[in-house]
Amino acid sequence: MKLAIQIAYNDLFEKKCKFASEGGFRYISANLSEILDKTESDWDRVTEDILRILEENKLECVQTHPYYYDLRVSSEIIEERYEFAIKQAIKTSGKIGAKWCAMHPRTSISSGYAASKSLSDNQKYFSEYLEYAHKYNTGLAAENLPLFPDVVPTMPFYSYSPEDLCTLIDSFNDERVQACWDFGHAHLIDMDQANAIKMLGKRIKITHVHNSFTDGDYHLTPDQGTIKWDKVMAAMGEIGYDGPLTSEVHCCYTDDELLKSFARHNYNCLAYLERLSKR
Repeated sequence: MKLAIQIAYNDLFEKKCKFASEGGFRYISANLSEILDKTESDWDRVTEDILRILEENKLECVQTHPYYYDLRVSSEIIEERYEFAIKQAIKTSGKIGAKWCAMHPRTSISSGYAASKSLSDNQKYFSEYLEYAHKYNTGLAAENLPLFPDVVPTMPFYSYSPEDLCTLIDSFNDERVQACWDFGHAHLIDMDQANAIKMLGKRIKITHVHNSFTDGDYHLTPDQGTIKWDKVMAAMGEIGYDGPLTSEVHCCYTDDELLKSFARHNYNCLAYLERLSKR
Protein backbone atom coordinates (compact mmCIF):
# COMPACT_ATOMS: atom_id res chain seq x y z
CA MET A 1 0.00 0.00 0.00
CA LYS A 2 1.01 3.62 -0.48
CA LEU A 3 0.99 5.38 2.89
CA ALA A 4 -0.27 8.94 2.39
CA ILE A 5 -1.42 11.92 4.40
CA GLN A 6 -4.00 14.48 3.33
CA ILE A 7 -2.78 18.08 3.43
CA ALA A 8 -4.99 21.08 2.72
CA TYR A 9 -3.74 23.58 0.18
CA ASN A 10 -3.46 26.73 2.27
CA ASP A 11 -0.73 28.82 3.91
CA LEU A 12 0.67 25.78 5.75
CA PHE A 13 0.72 23.43 2.75
CA GLU A 14 4.41 23.81 1.93
CA LYS A 15 5.53 23.45 5.54
CA LYS A 16 3.31 20.41 6.13
CA CYS A 17 4.59 18.74 2.95
CA LYS A 18 8.16 19.24 4.17
CA PHE A 19 7.38 17.71 7.56
CA ALA A 20 5.42 14.87 5.95
CA SER A 21 8.44 13.98 3.84
CA GLU A 22 10.73 14.15 6.86
CA GLY A 23 8.25 11.96 8.77
CA GLY A 24 8.52 9.12 6.28
CA PHE A 25 5.78 9.89 3.77
CA ARG A 26 6.39 9.62 0.05
CA TYR A 27 2.76 10.14 -0.92
CA ILE A 28 0.15 12.77 -0.11
CA SER A 29 -3.45 13.65 -0.83
CA ALA A 30 -3.95 17.31 -1.72
CA ASN A 31 -7.10 18.71 -0.16
CA LEU A 32 -8.31 21.33 -2.64
CA SER A 33 -11.65 21.94 -0.94
CA GLU A 34 -10.55 25.24 0.63
CA ILE A 35 -10.00 26.87 -2.76
CA LEU A 36 -13.05 28.83 -3.85
CA ASP A 37 -13.81 31.92 -5.93
CA LYS A 38 -10.53 31.72 -7.85
CA THR A 39 -10.07 32.38 -11.56
CA GLU A 40 -8.73 29.82 -14.01
CA SER A 41 -5.36 31.59 -14.00
CA ASP A 42 -5.37 31.42 -10.19
CA TRP A 43 -5.88 27.66 -10.46
CA ASP A 44 -2.99 27.44 -12.92
CA ARG A 45 -0.75 29.10 -10.35
CA VAL A 46 -1.99 26.69 -7.66
CA THR A 47 -1.08 23.78 -9.93
CA GLU A 48 2.42 25.14 -10.56
CA ASP A 49 2.93 25.77 -6.85
CA ILE A 50 1.88 22.25 -5.85
CA LEU A 51 4.13 20.70 -8.50
CA ARG A 52 7.08 22.73 -7.21
CA ILE A 53 6.45 21.73 -3.60
CA LEU A 54 6.03 18.06 -4.50
CA GLU A 55 9.29 18.03 -6.43
CA GLU A 56 11.26 19.83 -3.72
CA ASN A 57 10.06 17.36 -1.08
CA LYS A 58 10.26 14.22 -3.23
CA LEU A 59 6.54 13.60 -2.79
CA GLU A 60 3.90 12.17 -5.12
CA CYS A 61 0.25 13.20 -4.98
CA VAL A 62 -1.84 10.04 -5.30
CA GLN A 63 -5.29 11.53 -4.68
CA THR A 64 -7.08 14.81 -4.06
CA HIS A 65 -10.25 16.08 -2.45
CA PRO A 66 -12.04 18.67 -4.62
CA TYR A 67 -14.52 21.17 -3.23
CA TYR A 68 -17.82 19.70 -2.07
CA TYR A 69 -21.24 21.08 -1.19
CA ASP A 70 -22.42 21.12 2.40
CA LEU A 71 -23.89 17.65 2.81
CA ARG A 72 -27.20 19.12 3.96
CA VAL A 73 -27.74 21.02 0.70
CA SER A 74 -30.18 19.11 -1.47
CA SER A 75 -28.85 17.78 -4.77
CA GLU A 76 -31.34 19.86 -6.75
CA ILE A 77 -29.46 23.01 -5.76
CA ILE A 78 -26.57 24.03 -8.02
CA GLU A 79 -24.16 26.93 -7.54
CA GLU A 80 -21.97 27.78 -10.50
CA ARG A 81 -19.02 28.94 -8.41
CA TYR A 82 -18.98 25.56 -6.62
CA GLU A 83 -19.21 23.70 -9.91
CA PHE A 84 -16.34 25.75 -11.30
CA ALA A 85 -14.18 24.98 -8.25
CA ILE A 86 -14.93 21.25 -8.50
CA LYS A 87 -14.06 21.09 -12.19
CA GLN A 88 -10.90 23.15 -11.78
CA ALA A 89 -9.84 20.87 -8.92
CA ILE A 90 -10.30 17.84 -11.16
CA LYS A 91 -8.19 19.55 -13.82
CA THR A 92 -5.47 20.37 -11.27
CA SER A 93 -5.61 16.80 -9.94
CA GLY A 94 -4.71 15.39 -13.30
CA LYS A 95 -1.94 17.92 -13.86
CA ILE A 96 -0.26 17.16 -10.52
CA GLY A 97 -0.41 13.42 -11.21
CA ALA A 98 -3.19 12.40 -8.83
CA LYS A 99 -4.94 9.32 -10.17
CA TRP A 100 -8.10 9.84 -8.12
CA CYS A 101 -10.34 12.61 -6.81
CA ALA A 102 -12.43 11.79 -3.73
CA MET A 103 -15.95 12.97 -4.58
CA HIS A 104 -18.91 13.41 -2.23
CA PRO A 105 -22.12 12.14 -3.84
CA ARG A 106 -25.08 14.41 -3.15
CA THR A 107 -28.46 13.68 -1.62
CA SER A 108 -31.95 14.75 -2.63
CA ILE A 109 -33.50 15.88 0.66
CA SER A 110 -35.78 18.79 -0.27
CA SER A 111 -38.93 16.67 0.07
CA GLY A 112 -37.58 13.89 2.24
CA TYR A 113 -34.83 11.44 1.39
CA ALA A 114 -35.20 10.13 -2.17
CA ALA A 115 -32.68 7.49 -3.19
CA SER A 116 -33.78 7.28 -6.83
CA LYS A 117 -33.64 11.06 -7.29
CA SER A 118 -30.27 11.15 -5.55
CA LEU A 119 -28.96 8.50 -7.92
CA SER A 120 -30.17 10.31 -11.05
CA ASP A 121 -28.78 13.64 -9.84
CA ASN A 122 -25.39 12.08 -9.11
CA GLN A 123 -25.34 10.39 -12.50
CA LYS A 124 -25.90 13.80 -14.10
CA TYR A 125 -23.22 15.61 -12.09
CA PHE A 126 -20.65 12.82 -12.24
CA SER A 127 -21.11 12.65 -16.02
CA GLU A 128 -20.06 16.30 -16.28
CA TYR A 129 -17.09 15.78 -13.95
CA LEU A 130 -16.12 12.64 -15.85
CA GLU A 131 -15.50 14.67 -18.99
CA TYR A 132 -12.81 16.57 -17.08
CA ALA A 133 -11.44 13.38 -15.56
CA HIS A 134 -10.95 11.84 -18.99
CA LYS A 135 -9.49 15.03 -20.43
CA TYR A 136 -6.95 15.43 -17.63
CA ASN A 137 -6.20 11.76 -16.96
CA THR A 138 -7.59 11.31 -13.48
CA GLY A 139 -10.55 9.48 -11.93
CA LEU A 140 -13.57 10.05 -9.70
CA ALA A 141 -13.83 8.04 -6.47
CA ALA A 142 -17.30 8.28 -4.94
CA GLU A 143 -17.03 8.39 -1.15
CA ASN A 144 -19.27 6.67 1.39
CA LEU A 145 -20.99 9.20 3.65
CA PRO A 146 -22.65 8.93 7.09
CA LEU A 147 -26.19 9.68 8.31
CA PHE A 148 -27.69 13.06 9.19
CA PRO A 149 -26.73 13.15 12.89
CA ASP A 150 -27.91 16.75 13.36
CA VAL A 151 -30.91 16.86 10.99
CA VAL A 152 -32.98 13.69 11.03
CA PRO A 153 -31.23 10.84 12.87
CA THR A 154 -32.69 8.14 10.62
CA MET A 155 -32.14 9.96 7.33
CA PRO A 156 -29.05 8.85 5.41
CA PHE A 157 -26.84 10.71 3.03
CA TYR A 158 -26.88 9.05 -0.36
CA SER A 159 -23.89 6.66 -0.61
CA TYR A 160 -23.85 5.84 3.10
CA SER A 161 -24.29 2.19 2.07
CA PRO A 162 -22.05 0.04 -0.10
CA GLU A 163 -25.11 -0.83 -2.18
CA ASP A 164 -25.52 2.87 -3.09
CA LEU A 165 -21.89 3.10 -4.14
CA CYS A 166 -22.03 -0.08 -6.19
CA THR A 167 -25.17 1.11 -7.99
CA LEU A 168 -23.75 4.54 -8.77
CA ILE A 169 -20.35 3.24 -9.87
CA ASP A 170 -21.65 0.36 -11.96
CA SER A 171 -24.13 2.61 -13.75
CA PHE A 172 -21.20 4.31 -15.50
CA ASN A 173 -19.33 1.19 -16.58
CA ASP A 174 -16.22 3.36 -16.73
CA GLU A 175 -12.90 2.53 -15.07
CA ARG A 176 -12.53 6.18 -14.07
CA VAL A 177 -15.55 6.05 -11.72
CA GLN A 178 -14.77 3.97 -8.65
CA ALA A 179 -14.91 4.24 -4.83
CA CYS A 180 -13.20 5.97 -1.93
CA TRP A 181 -13.72 4.06 1.31
CA ASP A 182 -13.93 6.34 4.35
CA PHE A 183 -13.43 4.18 7.44
CA GLY A 184 -14.49 6.93 9.85
CA HIS A 185 -17.78 7.62 8.05
CA ALA A 186 -18.67 3.94 8.05
CA HIS A 187 -17.88 3.71 11.76
CA LEU A 188 -20.27 6.57 12.57
CA ILE A 189 -23.21 4.41 11.54
CA ASP A 190 -21.82 1.27 13.16
CA MET A 191 -21.51 -0.46 9.80
CA ASP A 192 -20.10 -3.95 9.35
CA GLN A 193 -17.14 -2.56 7.45
CA ALA A 194 -15.59 -5.91 6.64
CA ASN A 195 -18.68 -7.02 4.71
CA ALA A 196 -19.05 -3.62 3.03
CA ILE A 197 -15.43 -3.66 1.91
CA LYS A 198 -15.81 -7.16 0.49
CA MET A 199 -18.97 -6.08 -1.38
CA LEU A 200 -17.19 -3.15 -3.00
CA GLY A 201 -14.06 -5.19 -3.65
CA LYS A 202 -11.91 -3.91 -6.49
CA ARG A 203 -14.05 -0.79 -6.84
CA ILE A 204 -12.16 0.67 -3.86
CA LYS A 205 -9.25 2.66 -5.28
CA ILE A 206 -8.48 5.13 -2.48
CA THR A 207 -9.21 5.51 1.23
CA HIS A 208 -9.73 8.03 4.02
CA VAL A 209 -8.34 6.77 7.31
CA HIS A 210 -9.56 8.26 10.59
CA ASN A 211 -11.26 7.10 13.78
CA SER A 212 -13.93 8.17 16.27
CA PHE A 213 -15.96 7.01 19.25
CA THR A 214 -19.11 7.17 17.01
CA ASP A 215 -20.32 10.35 18.74
CA GLY A 216 -19.05 12.71 16.05
CA ASP A 217 -17.04 12.93 12.83
CA TYR A 218 -13.88 14.05 14.62
CA HIS A 219 -11.28 12.58 12.25
CA LEU A 220 -9.05 11.20 15.00
CA THR A 221 -5.87 9.20 14.46
CA PRO A 222 -6.42 5.43 14.10
CA ASP A 223 -5.20 4.74 17.64
CA GLN A 224 -7.96 6.95 19.12
CA GLY A 225 -11.47 5.57 18.80
CA THR A 226 -13.29 2.27 18.57
CA ILE A 227 -12.86 0.93 15.02
CA LYS A 228 -11.92 -2.76 15.08
CA TRP A 229 -8.95 -2.29 12.79
CA ASP A 230 -7.90 -5.95 12.81
CA LYS A 231 -11.18 -7.02 11.14
CA VAL A 232 -11.33 -4.01 8.82
CA MET A 233 -7.78 -4.34 7.57
CA ALA A 234 -8.12 -8.10 7.19
CA ALA A 235 -10.96 -7.37 4.76
CA MET A 236 -8.78 -4.90 2.86
CA GLY A 237 -6.13 -7.59 2.59
CA GLU A 238 -8.70 -10.13 1.46
CA ILE A 239 -9.81 -7.97 -1.50
CA GLY A 240 -6.18 -7.43 -2.44
CA TYR A 241 -6.24 -3.69 -1.88
CA ASP A 242 -2.87 -2.16 -2.75
CA GLY A 243 -3.80 1.49 -3.27
CA PRO A 244 -3.25 4.53 -1.05
CA LEU A 245 -3.87 4.23 2.68
CA THR A 246 -4.51 7.90 3.31
CA SER A 247 -4.71 9.60 6.69
CA GLU A 248 -7.54 12.15 6.76
CA VAL A 249 -6.95 13.27 10.33
CA HIS A 250 -7.74 16.80 11.42
CA CYS A 251 -4.68 18.79 12.46
CA CYS A 252 -4.98 22.06 14.39
CA TYR A 253 -1.28 22.49 15.15
CA THR A 254 0.83 25.37 13.87
CA ASP A 255 3.93 24.76 15.99
CA ASP A 256 6.70 23.19 13.93
CA GLU A 257 7.69 20.53 16.45
CA LEU A 258 4.09 19.45 16.95
CA LEU A 259 3.56 19.31 13.19
CA LYS A 260 6.65 17.12 12.80
CA SER A 261 5.44 14.80 15.56
CA PHE A 262 1.94 14.72 14.04
CA ALA A 263 3.30 13.64 10.65
CA ARG A 264 5.51 10.91 12.11
CA HIS A 265 2.71 9.58 14.33
CA ASN A 266 0.31 9.39 11.39
CA TYR A 267 2.90 7.52 9.35
CA ASN A 268 3.46 5.01 12.15
CA CYS A 269 -0.29 4.46 12.54
CA LEU A 270 -0.70 3.75 8.83
CA ALA A 271 2.29 1.41 8.83
CA TYR A 272 0.62 -0.52 11.65
CA LEU A 273 -2.65 -0.77 9.71
CA GLU A 274 -0.76 -2.01 6.67
CA ARG A 275 0.82 -4.75 8.77
CA LEU A 276 -2.65 -5.76 9.99
CA SER A 277 -3.79 -6.22 6.39
CA LYS A 278 -1.05 -8.78 5.81
CA ARG A 279 -1.73 -11.03 8.80
